Parts: sequence; structure tokens; C-alpha cells
Amino acid sequence: METITVTIPTDWLQDASLSPEDIRRALKLGLAQLNLQQTEQDKVRQALLSTGFIRHLSIKETDKPAAPRQPPPELPGPPTSEILISQRRREG
Repeated sequence: METITVTIPTDWLQDASLSPEDIRRALKLGLAQLNLQQTEQDKVRQALLSTGFIRHLSIKETDKPAAPRQPPPELPGPPTSEILISQRRREG
């Protein structure tokens, strides 16, 4: 068993008449809640990682790309900006 000394500000206890046992119980419940939150975060993290769409990044992975960057594809026809401008001129 761990022994921990906790200093509680007097104003926290003024309105509540808490016994040492009540304080122990509150601390125990608070620690259980923190543990539960951590467990839930781990579950969400594992679920996201299991999809394959999300992965942990390390500094080494971000230093160099896994593959060289590819240039954008060259599509036939006028650029999108020209298409939008011509559509706006017809509407106005």
C-alpha cells in the first residue's frame, strides 16, 4: 500500500462535513474515474489504429516521405479556374 500525504485547502472543506473516510472514498472514486477515462482513450486509440486509416507517427517517419512525391495528373480541357469564370459570366 502506498502512503500519500494530501494537503486540502480549508475552504474546500468548510461547506462539507467530510470525515477522513469520506475523503478516502472520494479520492478512490476520483482515481477510478481517471483510470476509466484513460482506458476509454486507449480503446478509442486502438479502434482508430485498427482501421488502418490512422497510424502513429514517429519523428523518423516524418523526416522522409515513404515514397517520392508524384506530380499532379495532367487532365485534358481548360483549367478549373477558367471553367468557373466562364460559368459566372453566364450567370451574371
